[in-house]
Amino acid sequence: MLQPPSIPLNVWWALSAGATVIFLLFFVPLMPNRKYKVQISLAPLIGIVFVGVSAVVKKYGLEVSLSLYSTVLLAFPLAFVGRRKELREKTMALVRNGESDEAAWSMGMQMQVLLVIGAVGLVRSWLSMAS
Repeated sequence: MLQPPSIPLNVWWALSAGATVIFLLFFVPLMPNRKYKVQISLAPLIGIVFVGVSAVVKKYGLEVSLSLYSTVLLAFPLAFVGRRKELREKTMALVRNGESDEAAWSMGMQMQVLLVIGAVGLVRSWLSMAS
């Protein structure tokens, strides 16, 4: 069986910073107004707080916490690769009409998001075997 790599702490710091930048560069320009841009910009901060609290509660090491943060944050841009236009249109429809059929994600988008987040979860599980 293929063994997961043992990734040092300094690499996890760099990966976490990179994941944050990728997340922000992917999602902030898609947001239709300042309110949504601020909300999506807070996601990495919320992620840091969530991972920090769960690390304290579950007594995770820093490597595990940073790997969790970076893989979760990277999962979202990866889940929407090739769907930027549709995501922007749906977000604009949400701003215009609130929750409506026009703002609903297509079946293809839903399946892509589920499959990518599931695949990232499996990779994260595999990586956790090295810890």
